[in-house]
Order: sequence, then structure tokens, then C-alpha cells
Amino acid sequence: MARPNVLFVVFDDLNDWEGSMFGHPQSITPNIDRLAAKGILFSNAHSAGTMCCPSRTSVITGLRPSRTGVYKNTDTPLDLYKSERTLNKHFKENGYFVAGAGKILHKFHYEENDWDEFADNYKDKSIVGKAENPEKRNITKVSGSLAWGPFSSPDSLTFDGKTVDWVRERINRNHDKPFFLACGIYRPHIPWFVPEKYFELHPLEEVNLPLIKENDLDDVPLSAKNIAYSTTNFGDDNDLHNTSVNSEHETIKKRDQWPDAVRAYLAAVSYADAQFGRLLDELENSQYADNTIVVLWSDHGWHLGEKEHWRKATLWEEVTRVPLIIYDPKNAAKDECEQAVSLIDIYPTLIELCGLPQIDKLEGESLVPLLIDPKAKKTSPAISSLTPSFHSIRDNRFRYTSYGNGEEELYDHETDPQEWINVADDIHYSAIKERLKTFIPKNATQPTKGIYNKLNQK
Repeated sequence: MARPNVLFVVFDDLNDWEGSMFGHPQSITPNIDRLAAKGILFSNAHSAGTMCCPSRTSVITGLRPSRTGVYKNTDTPLDLYKSERTLNKHFKENGYFVAGAGKILHKFHYEENDWDEFADNYKDKSIVGKAENPEKRNITKVSGSLAWGPFSSPDSLTFDGKTVDWVRERINRNHDKPFFLACGIYRPHIPWFVPEKYFELHPLEEVNLPLIKENDLDDVPLSAKNIAYSTTNFGDDNDLHNTSVNSEHETIKKRDQWPDAVRAYLAAVSYADAQFGRLLDELENSQYADNTIVVLWSDHGWHLGEKEHWRKATLWEEVTRVPLIIYDPKNAAKDECEQAVSLIDIYPTLIELCGLPQIDKLEGESLVPLLIDPKAKKTSPAISSLTPSFHSIRDNRFRYTSYGNGEEELYDHETDPQEWINVADDIHYSAIKERLKTFIPKNATQPTKGIYNKLNQK
């Protein structure tokens, strides 16, 4: 029997604001939702890292940040990519045609010898770049790249549109061996610059703000407040000692821009979904439709004012919980799996589905048993890390977070899905807390310093 192909699709900063995930009632994501309807939606999936670099590093190596030492975007995984058997390298060395485009790894880095083809920059000067808006008058800026605004260029002349076209062309080739095609869709990463029609899908006067609780930070420890107040994703080490009011959140409130920002994120999500739809259409109309596994995931989520935060890099549900959908045309099951899983489970899952040699050092678990029976039980929780000391453990019901200094949080998702009530000091939850504590990584590797850190200091 022919080995299956793989279409590996990753979004950037996409939280649970999809129709199938019910993260926001006004999300418009028909294409992600139709993949979820015909595959297995892992609705309780979590990233191992809370920023682009650590999350993507963990997926491509199958190792947690506590093993790799990559916790922040300034930690450098380049030697790791060379020394470890990355996911794409494993497929290439086992007879697959391996190609990719767009953002698969942070800073668009890739090891040339580990891909048959890769594209991340396009010479066509008519393409609107990932951080560009040619119509400057439409730009609203809060700080740094936290900005948004529409433009009139069509999808075909956008960075993600070009990425999708590149992968679509590879789908339609006559392949003489199985393929592994990776497509990195950049949106909804900031800045939220997308074609105007996606803003028009979400009229400003109708936008619903996320559910929030006033003074939500009153029952979290100081380390958690430091995280909430961060506006640099800890690119500045002093950020972890920031106890001042979150400047971005206060600016957005003062300018009455909260609805505008939510609208812009919704528009960016709808745009990203539309690009994925073009890719999915191409596959479904191709000769490979019946023998191609589709894996869709996001590197991490994003706060839009919850916990007074407007970025990634936290250990709360808004960041760690991400969409993960696996569609295997050979698998008859079509359902939602509510078991807590991790993105590091993707690597061993694909190895098993495609019949590749096992790799013993991978830290994730194959999800094949859950693909066959989504109601099956998985006993190990998902682990997310922000520093060698800051870790969050998420099982089917609870989230426990430890900051390594006695400060901690515990949330019961059965009664508190928004994580508004920290019950870490409630004696009724003592046994739960002690059980989850056992999963905190021991002897976590210190941050991996290198060129990314040096670039950040310039």
C-alpha cells in the first residue's frame, strides 16, 4: 500500500476563535470548520511553548522547551535543528519529497539540506509583505507591531496568498514518491493588515468584546501579574520584573479601541481561513485527495484584553489552547476529542500514521489511539513552559501553574472555563494540586543563548 502524503499547515497566533472551537461567537472560519467536520478536532490541545520560536521548535523536534532550552523568541535553536532529527528531516530521509513555504520556523529559518524545496521570500515587488500596508492612511497603531488596518490589494497579491499558491502548485505535480508539504500561514500574527473585504465581514458596531472579569488579576501571584503586564514577549529580561500597569491595555481602553482591535483580529482570522480554504480546495480536487493526511495547528494563541493582556507569552488558556485538527482519509472517525493533548504529540502521530521508524527520545505521545476512538482516555496532561521555572499543567479539567518560587495558580475548567477564580489556596483542591505538581519538569534546561539573543541586543 502506498504511504500517505502529508499536508502540514501551521497558523501564527491563532487562538480558539474558530467556529468549531467556539472561542468567539462572531468568528467566520468556514474552511477550518469543514476540515474539523471531516477529521478529528482536538479541542483541548495546547502548545508546549508560548511564543513562536519555542512552540515551533518543540513541534519540529518533538521535544519540550524544558529539554531544548528554547523558551522565548530570543533563545536560539539553530544548533538544535542541525543536531536533532527534525520532523521534516525524518520524512526526507525516509523517502518523502519534502517541501515548504511561509513561516514554519521562527525567523523563517530552515536547514536547506533538510528540505527538497523551500520558499519564504518572494521577489515579486507587487506582493504586499507580511508586515506591510500600502495604504498608510488606514493604519492604526498602538505600539510596536500591534497595529491594524485594511488595504485594497487582492488575496493573490498578499504574502500568505503567495505562500498558498506555491504549495498549491506542489500539490498538483505528478509525484513519484509520497510528499510532505508544509504551509505556514502568517496571519493572524500582528500587524493585522488584511484586504478590506475581511474587515467588512465584521461590522465594527456589531463586534462583541471577549468575556472578561473586572480586576481579574487580583487573585493571581506577582509573577503572573508580571506576565500580564509584559509588552515585549520577554525579549527584555527585565520584563519579568515589570509591575507597572500594562501600557498597551491602558492605551487601547483610553482610546476606546478595544472593539476596533477585536474586529481587526477577527478580520485577520477570516483572511487566514480563506487562504487555507484555497489550499484545501486544491487538495480535495487533486489526484491525492484520498491519500493525504492533513494536520492543521497554530503555534499558540493570543490575548485580546483578557487578563489585561494583548499578546502571547502567558500560561493562561488564551495562549496555550490552540486549534489542532488531524484528518486521515483512511480513518472513518469524525468527531471531537476533548482529551488534553500537546502539539509535541504531532511528531509521533505522523510517524505512526506514515509507518516511519520510531524515534525513542520524542517526548510526545502518538494520538493514533484517539484518532481511532476520540473518546479513549489519555492520562498524561499537556505541559506548557515560559521559563525554566514557569510551567503550566493542563489536564482534561484543571490547569495548574507553578512559578518555581511558591507562587501558583489552579483553575477548575468545569466551573470556571474563563480561568477567573484561582483556587490554588483552596484546601478542597489540595489533592488535585499535588497530583498535577508531579508533572512539573525537573531539572529544566537553561535558556539556549546564541545569535537570536545577539540580534535582539543590537
